[in-house]
Amino acid sequence: MKKFYVITIIFLLILSACSKDSNTPFEEEQQDLPPGEITYTIINNGNAGVNSVIDSQDSQPWTVAQAIPSVQGDSYSNKLPIILFLDDKILISSLTNNIEVTEDGTELGGTLSINEGANGYAILTFTPTVSFNSGTTVVFTLFEGVQDDGGNNFFSGNFSLTYNTLASTNGDFNTNGSFENNTEGVQFLGDGNILEGTQGCVEPLSGSNMAGITSGNSLISNNNSIGNASSIMILGPVTSEFTNVSFSYNFLSTEFQEFVDSEFDDSVIVTAVGPNGSRTVFLTSVNTVGIDGNTQCFGFPGLPDDGDDYAGATGWKNETIDINHIGSPAFLIFTITDVADTIFSSALTVDNVSFD
Repeated sequence: MKKFYVITIIFLLILSACSKDSNTPFEEEQQDLPPGEITYTIINNGNAGVNSVIDSQDSQPWTVAQAIPSVQGDSYSNKLPIILFLDDKILISSLTNNIEVTEDGTELGGTLSINEGANGYAILTFTPTVSFNSGTTVVFTLFEGVQDDGGNNFFSGNFSLTYNTLASTNGDFNTNGSFENNTEGVQFLGDGNILEGTQGCVEPLSGSNMAGITSGNSLISNNNSIGNASSIMILGPVTSEFTNVSFSYNFLSTEFQEFVDSEFDDSVIVTAVGPNGSRTVFLTSVNTVGIDGNTQCFGFPGLPDDGDDYAGATGWKNETIDINHIGSPAFLIFTITDVADTIFSSALTVDNVSFD
């Protein structure tokens, strides 16, 4: 059915779908919508989502620089969010009637977060209201009416991403924040692993283990990255009560230093997902760190894997994210992606994860 949307503008937009013959907007909050109503909630974080056409000099169609899942028709975890790295800002109002997510042909609601990359462009993250089932086919579509900040449409009509889901389970993550229980409550998609002991310039913060993912092929595991570009680590479920999650991370990249401030902005996104919602945070990237924010790293597995002999690392950084609203059980998802190319890999190590 064709959707019409009610847009409530505060900090987020609530879009509800109903019969194509309906023309009367609802004023209720999301939880008060009629039974069977399909609701998309759009959250704009930063300046990558715009409310009007602001770039009259831009005549180029927008496109997707990188998508996660990355390979059409392949199978991925049913807990995986859909993440699109765009090459422009996005006009928020153009999403009206122009987004559709289906599971085995049935349309679902969910949350679409618009985050701002270091280049100022939009990063879209979709998480369904209820997690996808396993063994199903998911189709995510942005119709051709979606526009960038210059009023341009997608370069080739509709953008559609189709993939299959598989079960994601390996115990819970309640007591494995330092990864001393190896892969308990941990799942990797792509090149990821529990790393034991010091890895070149990176040493675990507590205990003997830390977790890692890379955008490369078989750098720290026997697996290739998804589409030779992205890897994902899923932590969970976490069943305890919490208001925030904190963790330490170290970002490494072969893109340093020669590709700083370029389109090759390898990036890390963190998404927390629970039964009541989700929170997506742009964590770091090559351009965000910059030339002065990293030092040369020797001995980390597989880096550097292209270009010159320089691989840089940020050193351990601490991050705390407010996730009070998402509910329990929750999952924490780290995604690293090689943006605009599939070479010059990057890596992320994580330790001391705590839900408090």
